[in-house]
Amino acid sequence: MEVKSGAHDAPTTPVNTPAATATAGPVPPQVPPRRRGAGAGAATRVRTGPAVVVLAGAALVAVLDGTVVAVALDRLCAAFDAPLTTIVWVTIAYLLAAASALPLLGYASVRLGGRTVFLAGLGLFGLGSLLCALAGSPATLIAARVVQGFGGGLLEPSAMALAAGLARPEAMGRVLAALSTVVNVAPAAGPLLGGLLLRTGDWQWLFLVNLPLGLAVAAGALVFVPATPRDPGAAAPRADLGGLLLLTAGYVGLLYAVNRAGEHAAGATPLVAAAGGAVLLAAYVRHALRTRATPALDLRLARRPGIGAGLAVMSLVGLIMYGQVSALPVFAADHYDLHGLTQGGLVCALGLGLLVSMSAGGWASDRVGARPLARAGGAGVAVTLAVFAATAGHLPLAAGLALFLATGLALGLAASPTVAALFRPLAPTERAAGTTALFMSVQFAASLSVALLGLVHTHAGADWARLQFTVLALAGAGICLLATRLPGRPD
Repeated sequence: MEVKSGAHDAPTTPVNTPAATATAGPVPPQVPPRRRGAGAGAATRVRTGPAVVVLAGAALVAVLDGTVVAVALDRLCAAFDAPLTTIVWVTIAYLLAAASALPLLGYASVRLGGRTVFLAGLGLFGLGSLLCALAGSPATLIAARVVQGFGGGLLEPSAMALAAGLARPEAMGRVLAALSTVVNVAPAAGPLLGGLLLRTGDWQWLFLVNLPLGLAVAAGALVFVPATPRDPGAAAPRADLGGLLLLTAGYVGLLYAVNRAGEHAAGATPLVAAAGGAVLLAAYVRHALRTRATPALDLRLARRPGIGAGLAVMSLVGLIMYGQVSALPVFAADHYDLHGLTQGGLVCALGLGLLVSMSAGGWASDRVGARPLARAGGAGVAVTLAVFAATAGHLPLAAGLALFLATGLALGLAASPTVAALFRPLAPTERAAGTTALFMSVQFAASLSVALLGLVHTHAGADWARLQFTVLALAGAGICLLATRLPGRPD
């Protein structure tokens, strides 16, 4: 899902993607505007159109992978004879690895150049996809998803940055809008593609399909995307490796505690994991507030008016979005006995609603501000998901499709204006840190929602969907409350 700011003062911002950053993020590449034609001496412009198509294709592949895999959780459980509490780590590992790559992007872009980082991310993504297809156990599949997720964490944001560098200033909005539209198709198209691939009978095709697509993107990038020369005089930003280790290890500890609780773990294992994770996160907070360098996740931004509330709203958006993307295919199989192509229908309806409301919400936010739109969107999410929680046991499929189309419309209405409001007060030099804070907040919350699915599915029995969507409805109400702290009409 891609959230657009609606104006040129904020970057185009993916939200449910496994890895992303904004075009105003770490280091926009320096692209030579002209090059000499061979022999003629005439100057020709870089072919921006084909380059943007290639970069959009790369971003689309990375985003599709999240929703394609979401429809296969039950199939993977059967293939590996493993519980859902184990298989959810296939998604969690991707999200956390992608989030961990984001703070390193600025450093890598300065040292290596934007296209090199893009191709490296594409290579890691392809290698991870191959390793996923070859996995023979849940542990090896989860490890392969870490490799794939780290590559995805570099791939999509570097594609966005390259597209921004290729666009002329007067065409920046059109280029990013085109890229945004392509990526916004993923939440709707991913479940359909996943269902088609599962009809082959082999789950490995969920990952093997990335190989020919990746090779085509790589070839196109080498031909159409100009190299971004490294500036030897540019000082590379410091990579906060110590802080990143504290942050990710602490959060993994908390997720592991939730996961083990879902597996009916005996003894004190969940409590020990939770306590260890809390200690590491507390150490990171102390580090982030005291360091003179830019921390991996800059918590100091949350002190600014509207930014803390914006990050909290977007965290709840990530929780709600991935909570639905992961749960709905499982519900469709359990309740409607849908499999293959039709299993992703509810997620597809959600994605169609998002596709419409993202652009409309960004446009409207420039006129009325984020506060009323996010409040209305949060209320809509709370109502539609509460209705689903109350009626899930006997809701007809057609009514479910209509309900999640409405949920997608409401969620996009809350998300897109919030991103615009979050970036408006940031100076250009602060947008890289703001981008990283946004996406890490979203992805951490998304991984928590997937872990909660395993916990609820195990402990709530036949009523798991009622409990899961009650939690998500409460998160929608939280958006409605937090929206009161967002700014109103822009100056």
